[in-house]
Amino acid sequence: MKPITGGPSVNVFDDPFASLRGVIALGLWLAISTAPAQEAPGRALLLTGATVIDGVTDGPLLERSLLIEGNTISAILPAGSPAPAGAEIINLNGRYVIPGLIDSHVHWLDWMGELFLNHGVTSIIAMADIDPELRARSQRAGRLPRIYHSGARIPFSPGDRPERIRQIVQEWLAKEPDMAHFPDYNDASGDAFAVAAQAVHRAGFLIFGHAENAPDAISDGMDAVEHVWGFTQAAMSAEHLEAFRQGEYLTWATFMTDWVALNEMIEDAIEAGAYLNPTLLYEWGGMSENASEQELDDYRVISDSDLVYFPENIAESVLAKHRQIKNFSRRYENLPFVKYLPEADRAQFEAGFQNVLEFIARYARAGGKILAGTDTISGGVPGLSLQHEMQMLVEAGLTPLQALKSATRWSAELLEGKDGVRGPASIGSLEPGKRADLVVLAADPLSEIANALEIERVMKDGAWVDLGYTPEYYTFTSPSRSVAGATFAPVISSVTPAALDAGTGTTRVVLEGSGFLLTSLIRVNGVSVETIVTNPRRVEFDLPAELVASPGPDPYRAPGPQQTIGIVGNRSIEIHVFNPPPEGGASNSVHLLVRPN
Repeated sequence: MKPITGGPSVNVFDDPFASLRGVIALGLWLAISTAPAQEAPGRALLLTGATVIDGVTDGPLLERSLLIEGNTISAILPAGSPAPAGAEIINLNGRYVIPGLIDSHVHWLDWMGELFLNHGVTSIIAMADIDPELRARSQRAGRLPRIYHSGARIPFSPGDRPERIRQIVQEWLAKEPDMAHFPDYNDASGDAFAVAAQAVHRAGFLIFGHAENAPDAISDGMDAVEHVWGFTQAAMSAEHLEAFRQGEYLTWATFMTDWVALNEMIEDAIEAGAYLNPTLLYEWGGMSENASEQELDDYRVISDSDLVYFPENIAESVLAKHRQIKNFSRRYENLPFVKYLPEADRAQFEAGFQNVLEFIARYARAGGKILAGTDTISGGVPGLSLQHEMQMLVEAGLTPLQALKSATRWSAELLEGKDGVRGPASIGSLEPGKRADLVVLAADPLSEIANALEIERVMKDGAWVDLGYTPEYYTFTSPSRSVAGATFAPVISSVTPAALDAGTGTTRVVLEGSGFLLTSLIRVNGVSVETIVTNPRRVEFDLPAELVASPGPDPYRAPGPQQTIGIVGNRSIEIHVFNPPPEGGASNSVHLLVRPN
């Protein structure tokens, strides 16, 4: 059997039994994740009396019945329609039925499956090359969402000749992709991008990716723009863009002020049929009006006593991101905590956030289609992050129905290919002939999008999913990866002054290095002191006079006659910097020498 993407990794040099444990862990994961759902497909089932939100119609279908035969929706009937002979009838009066949700932007890891299903996400599109056996099993497995994939980024480079690019595309097609994920579009890659896009479109696939100039990328063949910043950078002056790249500005979003130009970009993008994947939660979740409640949502899931396999380092990171903001200035780390920002800087982020919300609202009002992909795991808790993304899309100005479509029908269109040439997707809507993937809700998501979390039942492939978590679902045999933008232990490269005379008074000490945060703590001989963070490369503190009042015992001196100089060496004070969680850790130590007086 081929290796499973993202499965347990094994280091046989650390543990002679690690290989065996890795095989056992992998076998258990396969057995649990691919077990059939609660009921085997094959029987007829009539769900009656519910309000159906089918993902296609511009409004709810009241008091309808869904007829499911095997794993397929065979009909949507008026209330009171007779049930076929032998059909099981389930009364859903007062309930709401929506299509199984689709997260169209996932960086898949094998421990995620139950989390997606528990939050109504029955399908995902992975930005990776997923093993074909896993993809096949996921279509019927009861503990996995359906897994579609991009076959990984198509690895062409700006300098590749057209013949080589077309050869690379042919090699990529052998991976049986469901859509294409391209390298970043920029000035250097544009020509190669256009050649690759032509070949991929000829094969019938849609193209998804980053763009530093979204209008040009769309012109050269991009179909789905990942993140909003590609439009903003296109609207910047050359001087502002260069200054942004040099880290002069906190965020690109404060430059979204020329709405004449931005509206024209929106119109052109929509006319070209381009989708927008804003990843609001990933980029702007810490500024949301719902940030505190969304962090509590995450905490309630992560702390479930059966969810023992959720990686601790990732848990810390996704919780913290509800209080952080993505920064691009060299004055701060990648994700500073909002509460530590000076008022003026926080105001800039808030203004940028409002610009982003306005851009998304205009895109939707103009008829553009939004994709609610999350960029999970960096985007948040698998499954729950898609629910939060829909909430933020409504915060931006989409209607709840549009938000639902962004996570159902519009995302399914990625699988249908360029101009629909790959045929109708079997998921993403409640229509005759589609797979029976659906979510039963206790409250109306069209009146309040947060009601999409009021999940009573989830059906995948015509069978009810057994909701909840299985402690033995996954076992890590090596540390989990980190989220994008995670913080790590800093590094100290110098200390100034490097030495002091015994008896010197309180002294300002400067540490230079990298990876310092607004929350970094300097520790002197193991004790935290008040820390002044100048920027990610410089921190300072005041060394108390008592620490240098006397040289004390000299560890380098052998017993003998009294001398006034350290012949071999002098006493030192140990200094390091600690970055608190998420992730984080302690830097290397430096030592400030204390010369005898």
